[in-house]
Amino acid sequence: MKRHWMGFMLAMITPRIVLNGRPMPGQWGRNVIPLPPGQHHVHVHLPYLLPAQIGPADLTVWLQPGMAYEVEYRAPVWAYSRGALGPAPQPWNGQGCMIALLVVGGGGVLLLLLLVLITALSMG
Repeated sequence: MKRHWMGFMLAMITPRIVLNGRPMPGQWGRNVIPLPPGQHHVHVHLPYLLPAQIGPADLTVWLQPGMAYEVEYRAPVWAYSRGALGPAPQPWNGQGCMIALLVVGGGGVLLLLLLVLITALSMG
């Protein structure tokens, strides 16, 4: 389970794994879950306030006897995006939204500073 460096606040949230409808403890990093052969439904999300789940992602896996299947969950960069779950490497969903938000916010701050500077120079 991975989170993007821009999502550093997500480190305070414990990921939730739901396997075949049953909640299991999860943690950031590697989680090893022994399973019997057969079909298994994996759901991962981060519990939150609004929305109640950040980055939900689902995957159905088929395991053969003695088979190990490694998957990667990546939490979204933007809280309102879905997470990514599947064979590594998975994409960082919501990265474009977060970059756009940072550009717009940063542009607004620069515009405000420019207006303050112009006002200060015109008064002096």
